[in-house]
Amino acid sequence: MKRPAAPPNPGGTTGAGVRGAGAVVRYGGGLAVALAIILPLHPASATATARDRDSASSASAAPDETGDRAGRDADIVVTAPRYGEAEVAAETEIAEDEIASHGAGTISELLERLGPLIDPSGEEPVILVNGKDVGFDRSILAYPPEALQRMGVLEPNAAARYGHPAGKRVVNLVLKKRFASRNAELAARTPTRGGRHGGDLGVGQVAISGPTRWNVQGRVSYDSALRESARDVQRGTVDLVGYIAALDGGEIDPALSAIAGEIVTVAPPPDPSDTGQPALADFAGVRDPASVVEAARFASLLPAQRTLSLNLGASRRLGAFNASVNLTATASDSTDRRGLPHISAVLPAANRWSPFAGDVALVRPLAGDTALRNENDTRSLSISATLSGRIVGWRTNVSAVYGHNRGRNLREHGVDLEQVQSGLDDDAGFNPYRPWSRSLLSATRSRSDSDNLSVRLNAAKPLFELAAAPVNATLTLDAMNSQSRFTPLDRLGNAQPGGTRTTYRRGGGELALSIPLARRDETGLLPLGDLSLDLAAGGQASSGSALRRQYSAGFTWSPVAFVRLRGNFEHRETAPSNDDLGAPRVETVKRVYDFVRQEIAEPIWITGGNPALDRGSQRALSLSAQLRPPDSRAITVDIRYRRNEGRGGIAPFPELTPVTEAAFPERITRDGAGRLVAVDARSINIARSSQAELVSGISLRLPDPAGASGLRATPGRDPLRYTLSVNHTWKLESELLVHSGAPLIDRLAETGQPRHALSARATIGRKALGANLQATWSSRSRVKASAAASAGSDFLYRPPVTVDLGLFVEPGALSSNPDDAGWLANLRLSLDVDNLFDSYRRVTLSDGSVPPGFARYEVDPLGRLVKLAVRKRF
Repeated sequence: MKRPAAPPNPGGTTGAGVRGAGAVVRYGGGLAVALAIILPLHPASATATARDRDSASSASAAPDETGDRAGRDADIVVTAPRYGEAEVAAETEIAEDEIASHGAGTISELLERLGPLIDPSGEEPVILVNGKDVGFDRSILAYPPEALQRMGVLEPNAAARYGHPAGKRVVNLVLKKRFASRNAELAARTPTRGGRHGGDLGVGQVAISGPTRWNVQGRVSYDSALRESARDVQRGTVDLVGYIAALDGGEIDPALSAIAGEIVTVAPPPDPSDTGQPALADFAGVRDPASVVEAARFASLLPAQRTLSLNLGASRRLGAFNASVNLTATASDSTDRRGLPHISAVLPAANRWSPFAGDVALVRPLAGDTALRNENDTRSLSISATLSGRIVGWRTNVSAVYGHNRGRNLREHGVDLEQVQSGLDDDAGFNPYRPWSRSLLSATRSRSDSDNLSVRLNAAKPLFELAAAPVNATLTLDAMNSQSRFTPLDRLGNAQPGGTRTTYRRGGGELALSIPLARRDETGLLPLGDLSLDLAAGGQASSGSALRRQYSAGFTWSPVAFVRLRGNFEHRETAPSNDDLGAPRVETVKRVYDFVRQEIAEPIWITGGNPALDRGSQRALSLSAQLRPPDSRAITVDIRYRRNEGRGGIAPFPELTPVTEAAFPERITRDGAGRLVAVDARSINIARSSQAELVSGISLRLPDPAGASGLRATPGRDPLRYTLSVNHTWKLESELLVHSGAPLIDRLAETGQPRHALSARATIGRKALGANLQATWSSRSRVKASAAASAGSDFLYRPPVTVDLGLFVEPGALSSNPDDAGWLANLRLSLDVDNLFDSYRRVTLSDGSVPPGFARYEVDPLGRLVKLAVRKRF
């Protein structure tokens, strides 16, 4: 009897030694036949399998006693899908031991370290778990890497198969079938220059049992404020006590001068602890020099920050479906010190607290060293659910997420002069010498709330068979409803007039087809190799906007096994999102460099929605090539060309430069002296934008995962593993036209955007010991001083080479008998140094001088940062 054909493997091809082949199980005799009959068949391969079965029946009908006896005695090969395999093959696969050699604390950190291998452009990938799309659930990113059996970076056409934009990279995380772990991590960090300290405390528990898994993770982090005084920023001096002076700057009072024995033009205030009315002699003392201090003590370069997060997740099988739910709650706050508030008011002679013959000037702070604050508090809650399974032959994934966000903002401007003057003029109980409360500060208070509900349906199915493979269709439907509210508040927290409320709804869909045109057979005789075509078309409709069309087309071609070529074109009509149009208006104080006055400024920085934004369109073209040596995964070379063109539509507000100010004069506010007061940094309308870049990269992994090089892993050993990736980005074009008639902005020549960027990452390690080194560099750039200025007054940017170093060790695993490591078992110590050489971006004028505001720690206040972490798994 002829051997029945094994059912096709959706994760790869059948047969020993072929990439993507599933686990092979051998059965003999009648048991094998029975298993071959009852094994479920893939819907797309039913016709082919039936055809093979018919061929087998015809052959077995021949009267061949010898062949029949041989068939009964022969083993039968049954191929099952590999555990956790995705529907698209992985072009790069990372095994458990190689994952351990990177020393990451979470899967999120692991993906960050493997970023150059996943996508050199740095774009966030789509995440699958055990071959299934997780939807909006991101709880898997908090799992420890030890929970992974392996991870794979899928071929470039995978995104379209799973209902995501073509060209996005897809990462498949394959979890261990059985895993349980409790973990705790404690970390401390500080810059080597001092002035700031911070730390993290995280605890969690993860349990996996086949398709069922759950996790709980909690984390607290804190960073203290970095004050300007810690970096020798010069702000002048301030008086913590204050003084009395004449209104015209001359003698305060002849009687006071007679008591002091000299003409008094500046007098210290009396002791604030005295509750009685002061006498003239109480002002005859000498000002305490210790009360005059550096103003930089009361201003922050970096705010104090605190964050508390909690993540709960669970996933299990429900009949024929997999279901998962996730809850994430986060609370964070930041406090920025903005200097000491001072006031100069008139103390009337008629005031009961004044012993002077005439009106005098009262100059004083609010209350000693009480500084102005800029506070932001945010609270967020997100709940997501995903249900996936097969419905009438369609691989279906339904996911929904609800998110609620609430934020409170406080920005103190200074002492309210009108309120203080009113107290000095009319309130006999208002003591001008005692510390004042914060109620005398003018401030802006607001609250913003938003609620968002998003639902997405993704369904995929092989439609019919072609000679190369099945044609796959993917249907994606999505809908969103969003509401946002902005409420001004008074000092008691009560709502004030002027609030806004917006509602935004959006719905759309897309149909994508993956069409295999040719397939290279096992002998490699077909001249075309592997060739497939991806087509997609759809549309989006939203409240207040007409239907927006979108379509794309792409191809993937592998003429030979070690070369893969890909091209993609996409056209998309765009419209402003809900946040673009109606996000709450937020006013904060931002520290920026004012190129016009060549000084550091702290203007009011306005962000939020802009109702005047228009719709537009975008076109994107990408061409890429990937090369690998035959039968090897040690070296990979990637080259990608990308071009994006926008017509109309919106763009983020660009970096504030003279060119930007000339293009958007209505967005910049200056006072009578030319000082920068406010910047409206909300999104902008544009007439046209174009960007083109060439991205190239090379990666090296040793021992060769495919086992083709001389350096290969020996079974039973844990050798050192080496990973090296180098990526280069060459920006060929970056232009912006704000509106017709305006000058074209060349961002590469005028706004400080570098033309070249280079990044490299090297890792050496094994399971218990490792090191990684990351370096970045960008080319010199120029900020044009103004349209009329000569090149000699331009600002020249000289970026540094920035190097980050990471080390880790697991002492228990290094011992001769890891099973007897005791409390050292599963203990990891790690040391990370960011900006190892304490480098920073240097800015000079054409004559080599450093303009004001670009001193070492004004450009990069933090400098070299050292972090020590201890993680223990139980």
